[in-house]
Order: sequence, then structure tokens, then C-alpha cells
Amino acid sequence: MFEMNKNYTREYIHTVCGGSKQAFLPTKNGKVVAACLRPDLNPQAPDIIICNGGAAARAAGKALARQGGAIPVFIKLETDSFRYVGHFSVSESLTAPLDCAPYAQNSSFTVGQVARVIKMNRC
Repeated sequence: MFEMNKNYTREYIHTVCGGSKQAFLPTKNGKVVAACLRPDLNPQAPDIIICNGGAAARAAGKALARQGGAIPVFIKLETDSFRYVGHFSVSESLTAPLDCAPYAQNSSFTVGQVARVIKMNRC
């Protein structure tokens, strides 16, 4: 499906996985099908995914935290170029502001913007 450390476009990721071409956690039929992460917003990716308080990000983060199973994870390198870094599954989901606060450091999010932090494990 995807080759480790190979770059893919969002169009290709969409063709293989489905879901939105814009969302960082594209969903299909209520399940997150991939993670397409920007290093400025997710500096600890792929091990940590930060979800902001926007409605779409909150809903996708909640779905990912509950669904189980592994998803392909990609890190954005440049415009429409995402490197596949492996399949990961959720190990923990944090929603308490004090638990989430340390993960906002070094990201482009303020502590108040972070709604959920999802810890991931490589599969």
C-alpha cells in the first residue's frame, strides 16, 4: 500500500484511504483512515498528535481515540508532499488541559487551543 519513507501526494493518500483531502485526520464512514501531520503543529509526530479545539479536529480526534486499529501516518515535508512513516495505533488519549499543556510547547498551538493529545505506538 505505502512504502516506508516514500513521499505521497494528498490525492494519492485520498485515493488509497478515502476521506477528506484537506483534513489532517481524514475520516470515512466515521473512522479516521490516515494522519497527515504538519511538523509545525505536531512537532512530536508521529508519536504525538495534537488536536485543536475546532469542531472538525475535535470530532476526528475523538473518533481516532475510540476506534482502535492502526492507521497510516504521514508527515508533511512541503506543499502536497507527505512522507509515510508507518502504521500507528492509539496508546493513550489526553483531554485534560493540564495533561495536554506540555505537548503544546514547540507547536504552533497555544495551550488554550489544544483540545486533545493522542499518543501513538508504531505497529
